[in-house]
This record gives sequence, C-alpha cells and structure tokens, in this order.
Amino acid sequence: MGREELIRRLQEARREIEPGQDVTVGPFRPEDALGVALAYYEIYGGSFPLEHVYDPEEILRRNATEDQHTVVARTPRGEVVGLAGLFRHAPNPGLYEAGQLMVLPGYRRGKVATSLHREVFDNLLRRLGLPVLFLEATGNHTASQHLAHSEGLVFTGLEVECMPSLAYAKEGGGSRNVSLFLMFKVFEKASGAVHLPEAYREFCEARYAELALPRVAAPAAELSGETLADRFFLPESGLLRLTVHRPGKDFAGVVAAAEAEAGQGLVQVFLNLGEAAAPQAVDVLRDRGYFFGGLLPHWFGPDGLAMQKVPREPDWDAIQVCGPEAEAVRRVVREDFERVRAPGPGS
Repeated sequence: MGREELIRRLQEARREIEPGQDVTVGPFRPEDALGVALAYYEIYGGSFPLEHVYDPEEILRRNATEDQHTVVARTPRGEVVGLAGLFRHAPNPGLYEAGQLMVLPGYRRGKVATSLHREVFDNLLRRLGLPVLFLEATGNHTASQHLAHSEGLVFTGLEVECMPSLAYAKEGGGSRNVSLFLMFKVFEKASGAVHLPEAYREFCEARYAELALPRVAAPAAELSGETLADRFFLPESGLLRLTVHRPGKDFAGVVAAAEAEAGQGLVQVFLNLGEAAAPQAVDVLRDRGYFFGGLLPHWFGPDGLAMQKVPREPDWDAIQVCGPEAEAVRRVVREDFERVRAPGPGS
C-alpha cells in the first residue's frame, strides 16, 4: 500500500481528542497501532520521510519483533497522545536508536514528554540491557540535545541538512533540511581495535576518552578485493547513505555510482573502522570532496566513521547548539567542510 492510500485512511480514521484527560504511559499494545500512525500524521502531516510510520499493520509487525520497542502515552479511552521508543537502525543488531519522542499539541503543557522520556531511559533501557545506545538530536532546536546530554550521551558527530524540512513544517521548520547531532552512550566498555584515519584521529580519540571506551589503534592497509556495501536512498530529503562493510579496490567506482544515483542530493558514507583499509577509503572520499560527519561507536560491531558530501554550503548559523560540547562538534565538521571548499596542498 502506498503513502497516499495510507494517508487517506488515516484522514478517514482521524477523530478529535478531547484535551485535559488523564494520561498513562506504558509499553505498546496491539490496539495502539492506529493511534501511533495517527500521531505521526497529526505532528508531521504526510511528510515524514519513512512511509511505514503511517501504516498501522507495519507498526504492529515491528513492535512484535526485537526491531522496535515503543512506549505510548494514552488516555483512559485508549487514544494515543504521545510516544517514544527504541529501534534498530545500524548493521549491529545490539545497537538501538532512541527516538520518536512526540506529544500531540493539546497535551504539551503537562508532563507527558517527561514521562515518556523517563519510561524509555529508566525502564525500557534497563529491561533490554543494551550494550550501546545512540540518538540523532535535531539541530533546529536544542530540546532533544539537552535531554540526551542529561542522560550521559556524548556528541560524536553532525549530519548536516539530512532531514527534510517538510517533516518539521507543522512544528515551525525552516526552508533548509534539518541537521542532526549524533550522540552515543556505551554501557559495555570492551576493548577493541580501530583503524583510524590520521585526519580525524585527534577527534576520535577525544570522543573515546569522553565515552570511557578503550580502543587500540591498528595499522592501515591498502584497498583490496571488492567493496561490500549497502545503499539506502530517501528521495524526499535527497539523502543517499552508503554503508560500507568492507572497502575494496573498486571503492571509488562504488562511491561514484552512489553519487550519480543521488543526483544533487546529500551523500553519506559510513565506513567500518574494523577494516584495515578504512583510512585509505577516507583518503578516496576526501579527494572526492567529502568531509567529516562523525564517530559511530559499535555501528558495525566494530566502530564506524561517517563522511558526507553536500551540494551547497550548509547554513551553519541555523544549526542550534545546547552547549560547548555540541559547539565543538559543529566547529570540527565546519572546519573540515572549509577544507573541501578551498582545497590546497595536503588537503
């Protein structure tokens, strides 16, 4: 079923929810599926980039697996007025993203958002016993940055202008795509080997220290064999993400093909730092105009590194920061972008 038909069905099912009712927060139940889809429609209209959030059957299916764990705020009548949760996002099945926190406008004056947040971070995380958690905090305001930072998540990167502004139109979004800060918290501190590119070694080592994550630097190797990678394309935002499990001799060609598919859109490349050729792959990307995106602890099991290429200069002043830690990440990413814009010897 396509997006238009899903939206049409939600429009037909939509009913006004009386404000001021008592609200309880708890785990997702099958009867919540329609209410969750309606909440997405109420807050984002039809512009959320992932179609499945408008499909009650798909919401039900995902929550019946380990791929997604949703908590819901509901009225005594069973109407969904808010939600949040954890879901799988990366190649490593042990890594979950915290997100989806949303509350209907009529229920934002109370403590619904706080209750949902506490249910996720105090109860759901403890019950699942996750080794690592990450979050993409929006850069068009600082609320999610503050919340995540207060829970001990560390700023590790910045994905510039990657979320379509239309998704935030009902929330006062701007005309440019919204940037997202990468934030991580690691609960299991096992040591691991990483092949760090020299250009970003200082940043990565500082983040490892902040995360109290023991890492051993391993030597780099030349590109060899064939590239193993997955592509994910979001036409609504013009974002193409290339997840590179292993870079090979054909890596430059694989990247060129991804750029051709993206057209004038944003291309992200996530590299596996457990692969000895990762630093050589970074060199290929830097030569093609890519700049730093961030460190991705445990993304592949081994850590990952994000690189990105944009069709125009980002609106850096539109990226809001909640404090010096976020500002430091924004500065590092911007400085590396400036290297791309004005290449020279050693760039």
